Amino acid sequence: MTTTAERTDRVGLSVVAVVIVLAAEVVRSVVMDRLRWEVGYPEMFAVQGASMTLVLMAYAAVLIWRGRTLVRRLTAPLLVLPTWLSQMSVLVVLFMLTRGPVDLVRTEWWMVLTRVLFVISVVCPVVAWGVARRRGTLWLIGLLVPVGLAVGWLAGRSRLDASLPPQALSTDLVLTASVLVIPILGCLACWGIEALSRRRA
Repeated sequence: MTTTAERTDRVGLSVVAVVIVLAAEVVRSVVMDRLRWEVGYPEMFAVQGASMTLVLMAYAAVLIWRGRTLVRRLTAPLLVLPTWLSQMSVLVVLFMLTRGPVDLVRTEWWMVLTRVLFVISVVCPVVAWGVARRRGTLWLIGLLVPVGLAVGWLAGRSRLDASLPPQALSTDLVLTASVLVIPILGCLACWGIEALSRRRA
């Protein structure tokens, strides 16, 4: 098999990996939409946490499958843990809100913390994919892309929410798109920088 054919095969497998994760997220969104009014609150937060966990487990499985070496296959999935922890921590606070007033979320620092957790949740999957697939260290420059997109998203989120229909589904779809599109663009940026560095070398 030629080098070009091998490269095409690797890209094809990476596309398959992306499709697997996207399919898992689509299934999660559909299930959440159907169960939203049937389960009710606060049980809905438990369902949401379980579904997010399954999606991240699917991504971890993809990292194990596509990791270049045994060490990478073992290390990359661990880098998904910060994303899981950040999402679960927000769900826990939302659950606490349904049980009674929580002064924690009324403070300014909580708003800052939720923004930091969002950045972590979209950047860590990019780092995990980079550890699993990228060569060298220059690809780390590409992490500026998901960080910048996440900050820009947070800056424009309030204006976007105001322009959306009041239905919860529309808000969920926009948020889901952000947590999918930002990591994908970040992975592409890291891959592009690695490819350029190989050509110049």
